[in-house]
Amino acid sequence: MAVFAIYKYDFRLADERILFVKGTTDKLLDNAQDIFNGFLTGDKPFPIQLPKRDKTSVRLDNEVTCKRDDVCLLLICNEKSKKIMEKKDEQEIFYHPGCYVIIDNRKNIANIAIERTTAFDSNPDKVCKLLEKAINDKFIIEEIGLKIEIRSKVREATLWEMVDHQTIDYKDRITKVSFSFPNPEKVSGIDADYKMKDKLAVMASIANALNGVKGIYHVEANKGETLRLEKTQEDLAQMIHLCSRNVYDIAIYFKYYGIYRFGAEERALSTLKDEYIENFIYGRLAILDNGEKGLELEQWLNDVRRITEGFKDATPTKKIRKRGNKKAIQG
Repeated sequence: MAVFAIYKYDFRLADERILFVKGTTDKLLDNAQDIFNGFLTGDKPFPIQLPKRDKTSVRLDNEVTCKRDDVCLLLICNEKSKKIMEKKDEQEIFYHPGCYVIIDNRKNIANIAIERTTAFDSNPDKVCKLLEKAINDKFIIEEIGLKIEIRSKVREATLWEMVDHQTIDYKDRITKVSFSFPNPEKVSGIDADYKMKDKLAVMASIANALNGVKGIYHVEANKGETLRLEKTQEDLAQMIHLCSRNVYDIAIYFKYYGIYRFGAEERALSTLKDEYIENFIYGRLAILDNGEKGLELEQWLNDVRRITEGFKDATPTKKIRKRGNKKAIQG
């Protein structure tokens, strides 16, 4: 079973002066999904370039493994290397692990699911950025005045909801937790009872010795193990409650999800059975929840769309220039 990060994409005009499909009277934005669908075929459909540290880049293999009913299964292969000793000589071996990207380009849907895999360091956002750039490069190569923008789906969630989703639903591990506490003797207005303030006394004494205004407490798990972050642990729950009431920093480090900071939005993720992909590739139908025969992968995409209906598109971190018209697609 694999975990996929869920994204939404939409199209906008690359140049406001180019409103129509070349050689026709059809409007570009109205036909954006159909144009994009034409890209989703064959071997190396997109010019995906992976930047390297020496400022060169390597083109990554990618192929449309299967496409049915405007649902496309795209495989993107990374290029990695490892060094081995052959007799007395050190040799570098290159290998190409793959990552599945599911593009739901059905009319008025436009969602993307990207596998969280070690092929790209368990970082779906890395794949997203590479794919977004490659698709836009394709639009330029084909002289089509469109751009695509891909954003992760996010929602507001409590810290405990976030922890439960990651550790229980997605089998993630907590490798480190970081708490930031003020020095009670240096900061006034701390919303905590005397018992909780007493628990800060040790940190306060260290902070005082250093003339510091706050301290940070890190707890790390043994390699390959996970920290127990459970609401039933009274002392721990009180510490988190203290931080949340006073808006202190809490950082939870997951092996796969990355760093979650208190107050941040939760990413949309979903697990997918491996056989759903295999059955999609070979066209094997199954009895779905509605009692009819169909493809399990398409039912999973419908479920993902329903479950993430209350999610919003993440705000891009990069600076956004003034936009032209945009084709908004229901997700």
